Amino acid sequence: MRGRFASPPGGDDLLTSVPSTGKRFGRKAGRRWLFVLVVCMIAAGMAMAAPVEPDPPARGDALAELLAREGRTEPGVVFAVSVDGEIIETSAAGLASLELGVPLSTDSVLNAGSVAKWFTAYAVLRLAEADRLSLDAPLERYLDELPEPARKITVTQLLQHTSGLKDYWALSALAGQHGGDRRSQAAALAMIRRQETLNFPPGERHLYSNSGYILLAELIAAVTGEPYVDWMDQAVFAPLGMGDSRMQADPFQIVPGLAPSYRRLGDEGKARETFVRESLNSGVVGSGNLLTTVADLLRWAHYLQTASIDGESALERFSRQPQLPGQPLPGYGFGVGLGSHQGHRTIHHGGANAGYRAHLLMLPDVGIAVAVLTNAGHLSAQAIAATLADRALRRIGHVVTAEVERPTDEPAAPLAPPGGHGPYAGMYLLQNGLLLRVREVSGQLVMLITGSPHALSWDGGHAWRLPGSQGRLEFSLNGNEVAREVALVLPEGRLSGERREPLRLTPRQQGRLAGDYLSRALAAVVRLAPDEAGGLRLEQPGGGRLTLTAIAPGVFVEWDTGDFLLRFDEDRRGRPRGFRVSLERARDVAFERL
Repeated sequence: MRGRFASPPGGDDLLTSVPSTGKRFGRKAGRRWLFVLVVCMIAAGMAMAAPVEPDPPARGDALAELLAREGRTEPGVVFAVSVDGEIIETSAAGLASLELGVPLSTDSVLNAGSVAKWFTAYAVLRLAEADRLSLDAPLERYLDELPEPARKITVTQLLQHTSGLKDYWALSALAGQHGGDRRSQAAALAMIRRQETLNFPPGERHLYSNSGYILLAELIAAVTGEPYVDWMDQAVFAPLGMGDSRMQADPFQIVPGLAPSYRRLGDEGKARETFVRESLNSGVVGSGNLLTTVADLLRWAHYLQTASIDGESALERFSRQPQLPGQPLPGYGFGVGLGSHQGHRTIHHGGANAGYRAHLLMLPDVGIAVAVLTNAGHLSAQAIAATLADRALRRIGHVVTAEVERPTDEPAAPLAPPGGHGPYAGMYLLQNGLLLRVREVSGQLVMLITGSPHALSWDGGHAWRLPGSQGRLEFSLNGNEVAREVALVLPEGRLSGERREPLRLTPRQQGRLAGDYLSRALAAVVRLAPDEAGGLRLEQPGGGRLTLTAIAPGVFVEWDTGDFLLRFDEDRRGRPRGFRVSLERARDVAFERL
């Protein structure tokens, strides 16, 4: 059950640089003749200069090292960079199809995952500008068959991830669906409508939820009277000349130029050069499933540099963040992430679906845009984008500090404390209820929180740095030189946690908890069975199995990732009547004993 609850990861001739060709964005005509005139008018105003030869990569450039290492038998990456609308670098490396040996090209179509949210948000803002909907209106004004707690959620709360809706992908994984299973928009909506509770009251906090953007796709369809996919084609992609982009509602549709995605089995202890196809059979839209090219993404970024929405700069409009009581700004606006890179503000969004990874990064104040698409699940599109942004900054004369993160999961040899990593490895329960797992992987200390791994760098003493200067882990050791407490220090605050040791249950204790349990919210039955290691085994529909370890009476976790917390509920006589499961994006999902 690899990745079931994770939130929501050569030859020298491999790198194929594209020289100056005199060609520009939008080389393929729009698919609908009704929009040819509009496309041509916009293209005339948005025409970009031809790509030029990039500067040689800096010595020790991690991206160059990655591309040199990736062999022709591996999937790869496509990227493009522009400054003030001029393409300064565009390259493709690796294979689009491992089965056929077909290389990726700069025209390859890949799935950009949640980058789709940027476009969904844009569509909603345009409809609000045209007075076809109100951002402050409750959902019940536009959508029927909503569960009671969702009816008063506003459109803005969906856009900014402050709705409290449980995340669809977390729910579907908990119900027993796995990566390659068929998912439809109708099934996703049915799952969302069954949820009778929220993670938190709307507007109370920020928590990323794909469910909100799935509902926004239905909102667009309800307001326009057209299917979401069709309206996005007609009102967004075609007018902007994005002829190779579409939202994919039918995963079995033939799409010219679409590269499949892959997963490296080396991440599971096998030979690192061994890959398998990572199938994506999802037709869920609004939150993801954007098919696109790097050229189309840069055309979008260039358009946004000068576009306005309702009399305001489009980028400023996207950048509005929720004001949450007693909490810092979340770094997320309307469908976009907000931050900084090398001292310059950024507007960005990433995507991860099956083995696809994507990142679109804008540094609007200096006119830089970076688009990265990959069909290799072990690569970090975000880190590749950061490296490319550094190159572009150097090119236009800006000072660039040390590289913030490597683009692959094979870090440079890290410094290690004299006592090694052993004192720090373990499970920690944070004060906010999240689990933090620290483990050693191939000689590197790694932090896992909500299932996502983060390589750590020793910072002296008992402190470790998170990637990209995101924060630190500070450990407190006991007399036996073993960490008993940890503090996760982030820019927005400090979270403390206590070490938890695994408990071994007796056969009688295991039998008392074993049985079948129904979740009405998931429309699924799971079975708990004794595990020979002294824990419990959760068996899902479809054959999925999850090993659970006790860390306190009635409290169990998935030990490897920590992204699964199960707490039993008892009746007056102390007998288990059910349990509640909490993942990062789906809290307190109830199961009752049958």
